[in-house]
Amino acid sequence: MSKPIESEPVHVNQQRRAILAVGAAMAVPLAGCGGGSMMDDGSMDVDLREDTSTSASSRRSLPLLRLEDGALDVAGRREFALRAQRGSAQLLGGVVSATLGYNGPLLGPALRLRKGELTRIAVQNDLGETTTVHWHGLVVPAEFDGGPHQPIAPGARWDAEFMVANAASTCWFHPHAHGSTGRQVVAGLAGLLLVEDPALGGLTMPSRWGVDDLALVLQDKRLTASGQIDYALSANDRVSGYAGDRLLVNGIAGPVWDAPAQWVRLRLLNGCNARALRLRIGDTLPMLQVANEGGFLATPIVRSSITLWPGERAELLVDLSTFGGGQEVRLYAAGANGEGNTGMGGMGMGMGMGMGMGGGGSAGSAEVTAMVIRVSLARQAAAMASPPDGLPAAAVPVPGSTAVVRTFNLDGGMMSPVFTINDRSFEPTRVDFTVPARAVELWRFVNRTMMSHPMHVHGVRMSMLSRDGAAPPAYERGLRDTFVVAPMQTVAMAVELPAAASPVPVVLHCHNLEHEDQGMMIQFVVAP
Repeated sequence: MSKPIESEPVHVNQQRRAILAVGAAMAVPLAGCGGGSMMDDGSMDVDLREDTSTSASSRRSLPLLRLEDGALDVAGRREFALRAQRGSAQLLGGVVSATLGYNGPLLGPALRLRKGELTRIAVQNDLGETTTVHWHGLVVPAEFDGGPHQPIAPGARWDAEFMVANAASTCWFHPHAHGSTGRQVVAGLAGLLLVEDPALGGLTMPSRWGVDDLALVLQDKRLTASGQIDYALSANDRVSGYAGDRLLVNGIAGPVWDAPAQWVRLRLLNGCNARALRLRIGDTLPMLQVANEGGFLATPIVRSSITLWPGERAELLVDLSTFGGGQEVRLYAAGANGEGNTGMGGMGMGMGMGMGMGGGGSAGSAEVTAMVIRVSLARQAAAMASPPDGLPAAAVPVPGSTAVVRTFNLDGGMMSPVFTINDRSFEPTRVDFTVPARAVELWRFVNRTMMSHPMHVHGVRMSMLSRDGAAPPAYERGLRDTFVVAPMQTVAMAVELPAAASPVPVVLHCHNLEHEDQGMMIQFVVAP
């Protein structure tokens, strides 16, 4: 009999000590797997490397994601059209690679949505294979979620229609067909969803797209000798997640962005399959974090660096007013799978047996220049003079004293690539649990593995309550849709369930896409 989804609390500290003792006894390095070796924290030694294919004088300009506003029909519904298609692009200078994209050969547009507006997105699948399109972060009806239960056959069209309910935020969309998500994302299928709230019209923020309001999609890839995207998964990839040694920004390696000498807004998406990224700008240039993936924080937070796990987003304000005349400052990136927003002091240990999160390298991985920021433009008229002291953070769900508590145990990975949630792997015809509509519950995610797992829940509003009983740092507060659970750690989340009942299942899963594709995913339905 399968273990019920609601399970007894785990004695985390006791188990932590037991596994660490076993790990100390078993730790031996593995080599020759997927072109890399296993670090002593279990993560793959696949460092990012600089793009040396072009000289400084011939660097390519940063491609901008095309901003699309859609069109209003006679009934006042905003309509968008997406076409998933095959194409080719120069990921590295002078090398043409086969790719996938939305409305173009690589990546997709940024769709600008308005809170409170009825919206329809028509998706045409011209890939020649089954796909889906999931609106990552949007709270939409289950039948329009775009998860594994809404497949789009080759040549078919699927329409998603919903009222935009999210707070102002940066969300994204990507494929979610079970078993092929990782491959399709690596090939280029990803785009952005920019939710605007008309009620915040008085908020002064950088808003000129591509000038002082910039979206950056960060992804790592491996390329073959002929320059094609390599998604031949090694044994290590299947355990740790796909690891690329090239970091691309908006689809190319090492671009340069010509920026104005003023405050700018950077919308960052970690679109990697498995690699966590630690990012910083220059040597001492501070960054003000104003939003995470769910929307605005209560106040700007000064960050010297920021770590994003797969699927996470953040919005930063950066002051470039002291630069000018073509001065350059660099956006640096390093693999950060042995550290991160975990509250664990960089705990990323493993057993040297394929157990580390990886793909992305360990703490201390070599930094590369993700992008050169060249401050060559004059300050724009009506540029933001200074950042706001306070921000319009949305209200977060809070569970009551009698709220239902559910525990989700993250297990597996000892000697196989199979990771589970409450001892279960994904089965599309099985409903793992049922929740009541509109309730606010307390969900505990207990990581009993030696790898970090970025977790994502579809269709709900969430906020973080604690990490191992301690309040989360300010930058992890506010509304969330994706969060990391470090090895042997328990994260408690307040979860506001969908307002409408539906027989269509909704999934929760690890957003390490190789873990997801291999079944680290379960599902629930919402009852009246």
